[in-house]
Amino acid sequence: MHIRYSDTDLNGHVNNAVYATYMEESRISFLQEVFGQRLPLVIASLHIDFRKETRYPEHMDVVARTWLTRLGRSSFEFYCQICSEAGEVMCEGKAVVVYYDFEKRTSSPLPDWVREKLLPYVREPEESNVGV
Repeated sequence: MHIRYSDTDLNGHVNNAVYATYMEESRISFLQEVFGQRLPLVIASLHIDFRKETRYPEHMDVVARTWLTRLGRSSFEFYCQICSEAGEVMCEGKAVVVYYDFEKRTSSPLPDWVREKLLPYVREPEESNVGV
């Protein structure tokens, strides 16, 4: 992903809130690649650990590596690393998304076909060199 000047704050580094957007873009790309369609999902939790400062223009691009670490009854957990082009981990985090019934406004069990498509992408966080 290309870092835009507007992603930075007065200190010249990428603002912490922007990492949530980078992670979101990576999750959407992952889902599009795996399913080729939108799924009825809502985010339930987001946690980010900042590892290194990402400064602009020293860093012009970042790479997002995303995979799954858990499949639940109605939710699954994404693990994402945002890295420099040289491979340094700038931040990493987890996002839990819930399969959602928008008419009933409640969570819904993951359909078997969704679970089957997601299962090959479940890995441990230590396997960080593997992602979509």
